[in-house]
Amino acid sequence: MNYLWEVMLQAKRQGLPKERIRFQTAKEYSAYMEVAGEFLNQTYLEDRNNVEINPYYRFFDIFRDMFEPDLVECEELRESLTNLILHQLAENDIVSGMTKEEYYKKLLYRDLEEVFGRQTKEQLTFFNNEEKEILLSGMLIQYETGNSLDLFTDIIETMMPDNIIYHSNHTPYEILIYINRKKEKKLAGKVDFLIHMFAGHSYKIEIYYEYHFGIMGVDETMVIDEIAMC
Repeated sequence: MNYLWEVMLQAKRQGLPKERIRFQTAKEYSAYMEVAGEFLNQTYLEDRNNVEINPYYRFFDIFRDMFEPDLVECEELRESLTNLILHQLAENDIVSGMTKEEYYKKLLYRDLEEVFGRQTKEQLTFFNNEEKEILLSGMLIQYETGNSLDLFTDIIETMMPDNIIYHSNHTPYEILIYINRKKEKKLAGKVDFLIHMFAGHSYKIEIYYEYHFGIMGVDETMVIDEIAMC
């Protein structure tokens, strides 16, 4: 990690609260590097990190008077202020480099948390950061193209690869999904969220967990005590 924004993005990937990152002025640093010392080659952040920064690399005008050699008063205050300023500068870096798509994702995620209701907000917590990126990308595609069964099944298969999706030969809007995992609150909440957001009311969808429903002529699905009753 070479820059402030790289540290903050790594914290976001790990789900590490930004309050756990404390920026401080390095005692020794290169004039050509922003992040000092051991953090240059670090790719993973611990639960609490004191990240040493060369504040003069890009922000000389801001910090030039804060750490003069003969300035010894209010050291703790200056350290806390430095941390707060560098956090804000890091956030500014991220926003200024944010693509239009990332900006839309940020607004969309805020709406999911604040507008769509308590159940949606709770279900969002069931997804990890990588899955949330898949969700938001899929929703942006959906807003451009409308509801799509292909998009829905693609997201299901990406997040839950241990599944089988069946389309009815008699009713085109009826879908059966078998997920080879035991049903529990978190998994069921994720599936319910995906159905609500990507399938809507256009399709009748039935979910089977752990035990496959029986299919005549397919012996593997007709094992006693391992058949889901339709």
